[in-house]
Amino acid sequence: MAYLADTHVHSIYSYDGQMRLETGIKRGIELGLKYIAFTEHVEFDQISLKQFLNRFACYSEEIDILQDKYPNIKLIKGLEISNPERHLEEFEIINTLDLDYILGSNHILPRENTKEGILTYYKRILEIVKNGGIDALAHLDYIKRRYSDSFVPDEIFQEIFRYLIDYKIALEINTSALRRKGIGSFPSSDKLELYKKLGGTLVTIGSDAHRIEEIYDNIEPTDHNYEFNKGLYLKRKFVSLCDNQVDKNDN
Repeated sequence: MAYLADTHVHSIYSYDGQMRLETGIKRGIELGLKYIAFTEHVEFDQISLKQFLNRFACYSEEIDILQDKYPNIKLIKGLEISNPERHLEEFEIINTLDLDYILGSNHILPRENTKEGILTYYKRILEIVKNGGIDALAHLDYIKRRYSDSFVPDEIFQEIFRYLIDYKIALEINTSALRRKGIGSFPSSDKLELYKKLGGTLVTIGSDAHRIEEIYDNIEPTDHNYEFNKGLYLKRKFVSLCDNQVDKNDN
């Protein structure tokens, strides 16, 4: 079954989004998608909890209205939380909201290309997954946009992946690296192979679109390139989009 979904899209409800919700939905329909997940940024270093909740109320209401208007595509109401390990009280409240999907991500990149800084980047990711409360881990090696991580030992990734597997948190395959840097997906193919070797199966695939032309970008070839239990989240439950998955919530 083709992966007719994009599980990582940002509208103007994100600080850097450049499309309206309805514009993105119409583009998804043009592309033949069955699902589109809007995963709006939550950056508590830039916004207070009160400000976020006010914005979320507007976002949630608009998603509900547009779902009624466009019943032939399933709208997934999501958020991308930057560094939830630094904002545990706020994150606890977020986990009570009417959501389908929560992506966790680390957007704190080192200012200089040092081994210590790059290792700290991955230690932050380990803290994110250890704290739990997310459905999927976004763009694991996002740091490759700026620096090489080739020296990082596999043991660090093994520990991250074991927590993902044990907590049944999906690993996102993020296709934005293909258009931004031409460096393959986030995470890279060697890390995906390690995840698979350790028994990891659950993945989501997202374009990380911020503009209309980026929706579903490189998702179709990525779908063909990797064999995983590829799916998405509805009401915080993993739903497989693979024909060979009988139990769609099984890891």
